[in-house]
Amino acid sequence: MPGVRICPGCGIIAPLARTSCNVCSAPFGPQPTVAAGRAGAAVLACIHAADFTCKACGIRSPLATVDAHGEAECMGCGLRQAFDVVQWTDALGFAHGVGDLSGPSLDPIGARSRHAKIGVELTSSTKTQNAMIMDGQGTRTHSLRTSVSPGHPVCKTCHVPLDVWLEGETTKTRCARCNDAASYGLPPNARGAYPALVGVLSNEQRTDRAVARLGRTQAGVESIVCPQCGAGLGAGGGSELAKCTYCGLAVRIPGTLARQQRRGAPPKMDPFWVLLDGPSPARQRLARGKSEDADDDDDDEEQRVLALVPPVHGAPPAWGHAPMPPKASGATKLAIVFAILGLFLLGGTAAGIAVWMNMEEDEPPPPAAPPRARGRK
Repeated sequence: MPGVRICPGCGIIAPLARTSCNVCSAPFGPQPTVAAGRAGAAVLACIHAADFTCKACGIRSPLATVDAHGEAECMGCGLRQAFDVVQWTDALGFAHGVGDLSGPSLDPIGARSRHAKIGVELTSSTKTQNAMIMDGQGTRTHSLRTSVSPGHPVCKTCHVPLDVWLEGETTKTRCARCNDAASYGLPPNARGAYPALVGVLSNEQRTDRAVARLGRTQAGVESIVCPQCGAGLGAGGGSELAKCTYCGLAVRIPGTLARQQRRGAPPKMDPFWVLLDGPSPARQRLARGKSEDADDDDDDEEQRVLALVPPVHGAPPAWGHAPMPPKASGATKLAIVFAILGLFLLGGTAAGIAVWMNMEEDEPPPPAAPPRARGRK
C-alpha cells in the first residue's frame, strides 16, 4: 500500500494542493514526510477537534478522548451531565469513513466517496450532530461535533512518524530516532460504542504515566499535586503531561483537573488519534452500490477557501471541480413532502369554502292557484 503524505508538525494528511498545514500551520517542505497511515489492518484517524454544547452554560466544551461512560463534564462551568454514547457511535463511524476513503491514492470504491478530495485539495472533514431524541428513556440532545483527518502520529520532539502497534487492548508507540515510547489503554465501554475501535492515542489514555491528583500544597492551597511527593504541579492547557520539579516524576494531568485551575475560556484539548479496524461501514455500503451514508450531514472544510488559493506547480488546481450542491438529509426530504401535502390540503379547503359561500339557495316554488268553481248555465 502506498504511503500517505503527512504534516511533520501534527501528522495529519498533507494535501497535494497545499504547501503548509491548515491545522498547525507547519510547512510541508520540499520533500513532505510519508508514513503508512495504518497500524496493521487498522486505519489511523486524527480527531483534532471534538466538542459538545453544555446544557447549563451553552458553550461548546472540548473533549479529550472517547469517553463512553454516558456522562461528560463541561470544561467551562464544570457541570457533569448526561452524554448519549450513541453520539460516539456516529462520530467514530464518520471518522472510520474519513480514514478509510480519503485520497490521494484511491481504489475504484474510494474514488466514489465524498471524502475523495481529502489528501488532494482538502485536509479534513467535520460532522456536527444536531438532534433531539425523545423515547421511553426521556429526552436527549445530540450536539457532538468532530473534525477528522487521516494521517499518522509523529514524535513531538523529532517530528518523524511513530511506530504504532497493538498488544491486546493496549496500543504502543515508539520513535525510531529518540526511542521515546508510550502505552495507551482502550477507554472503558468504547468497544461497545463502536466495535471497530481498537485503540485511542490520547494523553487521557496513557497507562505508562502516574496520574496527578487534587490535593493541598504545604501552604494549604488546593492545587494539582504530584502523586509521589505531593508537590504542586502547574496545569497549562487541557490534558497534558508534566514533570514534577521536585522528584522528577513524569505525571499525566487529566483535563478535568486542569479545568479546575483555570478561569475564563475552556482549555484547549490536544488532538487524539483513533485506530479503527477493517473496512468502514461507508466502504461496505459503497461496495454494495448503495449511498455512502444515508445521514449525509458532514461538512468538508476549506471548500470556499481553497477556491481562492493558487495551486502548487504540478498539483491539480483546487478549483478543478465545481462544488456540488449540498444533499438534503432524510429529515429534510420528509419535511418537504409534508409541506407540499399541507399546501394541497390548504388549497383544497380554501376552494371548497369559496364554492360554498357563492352557492345560492333555490327559491321555493310558488303556491299552486286554487281550482275555479264551475258556474251553472
